[in-house]
Amino acid sequence: MQQSKYEEVITANISLHSKMADDYSTCEPHFRPENVEKVERKLSTLFREVNARKLLDLGCGTGFIINIAKKYVQHIDGVDVTQAMLHKVDLSGNAVINLHNSDTGSFPAVPGTYDIVTGYSFLHHLYDIKPTLKTAFTALKDGGKLYCDLDPNYYYWESIHQLDRNGSYDTIVKREIEMVTYKDEDIEKNFGVSKDTFNNAEFGKNIAGGFKEENLIADLKAAGFREVQILYYWFLGQASLINDTWGTKEERIKYADVMDSVLQRSLPVSRNLYKYMGFVATK
Repeated sequence: MQQSKYEEVITANISLHSKMADDYSTCEPHFRPENVEKVERKLSTLFREVNARKLLDLGCGTGFIINIAKKYVQHIDGVDVTQAMLHKVDLSGNAVINLHNSDTGSFPAVPGTYDIVTGYSFLHHLYDIKPTLKTAFTALKDGGKLYCDLDPNYYYWESIHQLDRNGSYDTIVKREIEMVTYKDEDIEKNFGVSKDTFNNAEFGKNIAGGFKEENLIADLKAAGFREVQILYYWFLGQASLINDTWGTKEERIKYADVMDSVLQRSLPVSRNLYKYMGFVATK
C-alpha cells in the first residue's frame, strides 16, 4: 500500500465532506425514506440474529446508520475522519453514542467488543479497504457481523463508462451517465470542490471503478471472516420507477420490488444491472 496515496485520499475526504456536511443529509439519495426503510429492515434482522447491544459504525458521516440503530441497540461508537460531519450527528435517544474523529483503518477498537460493525456507503471512500476490514474483524465478537452496503458495483460502473455522453439513449440511461461518469462536474459547480479532490475522495468508485464481488470476498476472507453474503441493490431504472407519477407511491414501490425479485433470481446474469453492492460478513 502506498502510504502517501492513502493519506492523500483521507485529506481529500476531509476537504470534500467538510464542505458538504451542511447539505449531506438532504443531497444524498440514500437518505430518502424508501431507502431508510430498506436498510432498517436489513439491520433489524441482523440485530435480532446476534442479539445486538453494541454497534461500531465506521465512516459514520452525519449519522445515517446511527439514526436507525439507536432504536435497537444500547451503545454506538461512530468513527469518521471529518469532524464537520460528526458535528451533524443527532445524539438524542436512549442509546449511548460516542463519536471518534479518526481514520477507520487505524481506529484502536477494543478487540471483541461489538456485536455489529457497519460501514454504509463508505468503503469506496478509501484508497485501501484492507486496514478498515481488519479494524472491523478485530472489533467484533466471535459470531458478530460486519454489514457494509451501497458501494459501487464494478460491473455496473464499467457498463456505464463505456457509453457515449451524447448517445441516443432513454433518459434513464442518460441520467446514469451523468451521475456515474460526470458527477465530479456537478460537485465542482455546487460545492466548489475540484474534480481531482472529489475523485480522490471517492477513490474506490471514481478511480478504482467500484468493487468486484470476487475481490471483496477474497479481502474479507483474508481479514479472517469465515462467511460472506454478497448483496446487490438498486437496479437500473429503479429510482425512476419509484419516483414516477403514475399510481400511488406504494404501488410504484410494489412494482419495483417485483422487478427486483426477478433480477435477484437472475443473478449472476443480471449482476451488471445493479448499481450498488454490499455484504454481510460473519466473524
